[in-house]
Amino acid sequence: MEVDEAYTLVGECGCYHLIVYFLICVFGQVISVWHVLGITFLGGTPSHLCHVPEGVQLNESIPVEADSTDGQHVYSSCLMYENYTSASNNTVSCTDGWEYDPPDEITIVTEWDLVCDKSAYVDISQAVFMSGVMIGSVTFGQLSDIFGRKPVWLFSIWTQLVFAVGVAFTQNYISFTVVRFFVGFIEQGVDITSYVMVTEMFTPRWRTYAGINLTLFWASGIMLLPLMAYYIRNWRYLQLAISIPAVLSIPLWWIIPESIRWLMSKGRFKDAEKTLRRIGKYHGVAVPENAFTRSNRADDTAAQMCVVSETRDTTQVCKVGETDPAVVELRVESDRQQDENGRPSETKLDEEKPQNKFETEHDAVKNSKKYNLIDLFRTPNLRKFTLVMIFVWLVNSLVYYGLSLNTDLLAGNRYLNFFLSGAVEIPAYILSAIIVSYFGRRIPLCIFHVVGGIACIITGFIPEETSNGTDLTPLIVTVAMIGKFGIAGSFAIVFLYSTELFPTVIRNLGVGVSSFSSRVGGILAPLTMFLGNIHPALPLVVFGVLSSAAGLLVLLLPETKGKSQPQNIEDVEKPSER
Repeated sequence: MEVDEAYTLVGECGCYHLIVYFLICVFGQVISVWHVLGITFLGGTPSHLCHVPEGVQLNESIPVEADSTDGQHVYSSCLMYENYTSASNNTVSCTDGWEYDPPDEITIVTEWDLVCDKSAYVDISQAVFMSGVMIGSVTFGQLSDIFGRKPVWLFSIWTQLVFAVGVAFTQNYISFTVVRFFVGFIEQGVDITSYVMVTEMFTPRWRTYAGINLTLFWASGIMLLPLMAYYIRNWRYLQLAISIPAVLSIPLWWIIPESIRWLMSKGRFKDAEKTLRRIGKYHGVAVPENAFTRSNRADDTAAQMCVVSETRDTTQVCKVGETDPAVVELRVESDRQQDENGRPSETKLDEEKPQNKFETEHDAVKNSKKYNLIDLFRTPNLRKFTLVMIFVWLVNSLVYYGLSLNTDLLAGNRYLNFFLSGAVEIPAYILSAIIVSYFGRRIPLCIFHVVGGIACIITGFIPEETSNGTDLTPLIVTVAMIGKFGIAGSFAIVFLYSTELFPTVIRNLGVGVSSFSSRVGGILAPLTMFLGNIHPALPLVVFGVLSSAAGLLVLLLPETKGKSQPQNIEDVEKPSER
């Protein structure tokens, strides 16, 4: 009996699946996004002025300057008159610290005075965090292949809990940044592994829906974060609030089963049957004895039972050769293929007869050439695919995190703006999943990027009010959310498109390089906000120009919907593929 046949026997999507799925999504996505985007509120910068002694008038001690956003005259945030008097007209940096408004809001900025000449420190800290995410993205996928999905996932949650709680007790900026680096590093063990777990627990019929709904939990986490931050105005308590819920995951060790597909890939047939029998018992279905072992003790059968899964950051590779002296990596096709109607359907190794499938893939790998990074750039078409995908993935992550982390720069209520930025992702993910089934990948990806880019550019130049005093805050927020909608929609399409563009023999390498570039984009996102010191609209303009350019570059690529996927580099270089 194959894995998908076994799942069909005990129920493809029953109550047991839904309970386990819900628990994995909550602890693998909701809490995860709190740590990724929490710096928006942990490091929020309220209005501030130089502290002046009691009895000293502001207009005598603080100079007035034009506001960079609307030109209105306001008190300087970083300068004061020497000796608190304007008589000399000499200005100096704040000598006695700052006063913040509102005074009851305590962030790392207000506690450690990260303003004025230290205003870049928060963005640098987030860049360091994203560096941890980048390193973790190339680490935890392999760990879960070796040690199992469940132990790596739960170990990551509990280890992250320790570091995340430790963040709340840091006493200076350096320790805060260093500890959060490890939170970011471990975050990938939570995020990546949760995606693999939910895709491996369903049959192809339900796997696509499982992947889409997982992103909805990510968006829901974004929506919950500002609600917590609104009521918890002390950054230490907020950090504890987004960390301590992970304690509730301890009982999951006895609730969440190990992936049956991973157990089969390791030849642990009895353990796989035990898990299957547990699911069957919950659904009232009897599972025959030796359901797997009787038909799967053939040569190297374990290698057939893994599936290819996509994640936000990486690609899982099936391992072949549990009984073979040399472990061989299967470069499988995409995790999605085209069915007879041209719609995406999941690709899996266990869809065909195990022995035949294994022999076919094993022989193909044994006789195939070993490819490396240079091969992505040797030939014209593949070089074009690679360069465009690297740029698109980088820009996608840069703009997504740039918009998500800086909603407080928009006009209006920053808590509401952050909530809306998460809410708008839900229809974006759903709509993009529907559109690619009917209109392909190339044009929708281009449109999402260009629409998002144009919205970003427009947002940067809309004034907060008109000359006659009309408040334009609703317009600014609406256009900005259109930009977030566009970039979120493109995020949902780019992985599918990438897996279909690259030929089978080098697909994992191509998607891996593209995905790695997205981590670079995540690092650059907070640093891009430095451009706001030149002009407040400049970061949004940069996001908009890059997003539009990425969308237009996609037009250089071929459409993949309804077409057979290339098997080797020669297929990509054929004139028909240009």
